[in-house]
Amino acid sequence: MKRIKTASFLFLFVLNFHCFGFSIDSSNQQVPIDTVKAWTFNNLNMLSVNQMAFVNWAAGGESSISGLISTEYTLKYEKRKFTFNHNGNLAYGLVGYKDRRIEKTDDKINLLVAFSHKLNKKWDYTGLITFKTQFDEGYAYPDDSTLISTFMAPAYLTVSLGMNYKPIKDFQLFLSPISGKMTFVLNDELANKGAFGVRKAELDSLGNVIVPGKKLFSQLGLNLLTSYKAKLMKNIDVKTALNLYNNYLDTDHANRWNIDLDWDTRVVFTINKIFSTILYFHMKYDHNAKIPVYAIEDGEKVKVSESPKLQLKESFGLSVTYRIE
Repeated sequence: MKRIKTASFLFLFVLNFHCFGFSIDSSNQQVPIDTVKAWTFNNLNMLSVNQMAFVNWAAGGESSISGLISTEYTLKYEKRKFTFNHNGNLAYGLVGYKDRRIEKTDDKINLLVAFSHKLNKKWDYTGLITFKTQFDEGYAYPDDSTLISTFMAPAYLTVSLGMNYKPIKDFQLFLSPISGKMTFVLNDELANKGAFGVRKAELDSLGNVIVPGKKLFSQLGLNLLTSYKAKLMKNIDVKTALNLYNNYLDTDHANRWNIDLDWDTRVVFTINKIFSTILYFHMKYDHNAKIPVYAIEDGEKVKVSESPKLQLKESFGLSVTYRIE
């Protein structure tokens, strides 16, 4: 796990400063290696650190230090009626406590590739590919022995054909009536448990695996993706993206009305060219992601069931930011 964490940090560090074929000279001017004007690139890099210390604090508390590094980039090629877009959103964060316990606070690899042919001023024919996974292992904290996720477990690959509506520069709506979604769980332990919707393993009476769990779960359905960004004030920028997916072919007919939701919003309050305060909010719902339900029995917390639930994540903090535009 330590090697994976180290590799994750190195990968994000190299990505931030090499910027996919762009470099920065001493005058802080963008210098594209490929000078073709049809290509454009922009990038936002963020580093956040938070520290808390308690010594003889009567109200209680646990000393900790946390850090988060993230990068977002957009690479675009546009010529005549053809447009190519590639967006990436990568993040990795850890918190360490006084007792040397280390927990993961954020971990994502979100990639998008789109090919579009302009129909008219507002509409495009579009092929869209999205890929989502994480760098590192995740555990049922504070229990750091129960694995709940890792690289490519899960991973989501969605391939869609549809129409993209873009009435203004900073808003777009993509709708695909035919979209394939594949969920990968390339970890034997999680696949055997049937995590994230894959078929779980068949066991004998002693608990031994007779038939291993499936590592792929395929769906076909409706995919909707919309994004919007705006400058609310001179120093306040907001960016939000919503993704909805409905599976036409769920074997349980009662579940065919369930809609997977993935909605994240970021508000950046710029202090100066280096420092920013960032409010981040992420909401998810996936009918195939089961969340443990606990109850207190004989004074102990015991898992009694699991079911899909609305997932929420929020963060607010001071960051060092670096932009390329």
